[in-house]
Amino acid sequence: MKQHLIHTLKERIRSGEKVVGCSVRTWSSSEDVEAALEKGDYSYIAVDAQHSPFSEHDLVNVCKIANGLGVPAQLRIKHTRDAYLIGNMLDLGPSMIEVPQIDDLDLVREAVDNFRYPPAGRRSWGPSNGVELAANPGRLEYAEWWNGHGVLWMQVETLAGVTRAAQMAATGADVISWGPNDLAFDRERHPGHPLKTDDDCILHVLEQLSGTGTKLCLRTYSDEQMARYEDMGVTMFLDEQHLFAAPE
Repeated sequence: MKQHLIHTLKERIRSGEKVVGCSVRTWSSSEDVEAALEKGDYSYIAVDAQHSPFSEHDLVNVCKIANGLGVPAQLRIKHTRDAYLIGNMLDLGPSMIEVPQIDDLDLVREAVDNFRYPPAGRRSWGPSNGVELAANPGRLEYAEWWNGHGVLWMQVETLAGVTRAAQMAATGADVISWGPNDLAFDRERHPGHPLKTDDDCILHVLEQLSGTGTKLCLRTYSDEQMARYEDMGVTMFLDEQHLFAAPE
């Protein structure tokens, strides 16, 4: 079992400690999850609904597996405008939600509202498979625990999103994650923009987040790539090199 417990992850992220997760398939078995976690010093798993087949039953199962190992699970939802469903997805067991293609601050506010319980938000009560529910069985007890421990990601994939990172952090985003390919499309549409490269954009976001508890997370596909971004000042990563590696 991993030594990094679910209830410490948000604190570790906000403190600037290096935190690395790994991607697994939503339909992974317990053996698949354990094998993935053995490939590195991973603090969380991540599953994807945006670009992969998705079943809510599979999500419940993979979250139960991960949470049983003391490792929180992250879900990237299908679409930006599905932010109204965040509370429903959280009831199935994730500890973290990633909202893709986000640059509209009104949608950030909607995501935050649906992520947090009252009085901080408007998430509906009913976490049938909610993480750590057994340890915090009361409604008010669980709501307070969740609001202090859930981690909300906003995936930035446009130049507008890049320039609004500080506002997203102030609105309530715990993590700004990266979408380099869609961001490349947007940079190509705006050749005169002063942020010319992906690295320019990364450094601009890091500058905006300096002094806040919100951190930038990058997906990486090799140890060398992770080391290069770490040298730039990035402290949070989602390692996907093993998910997309050729089968042994």
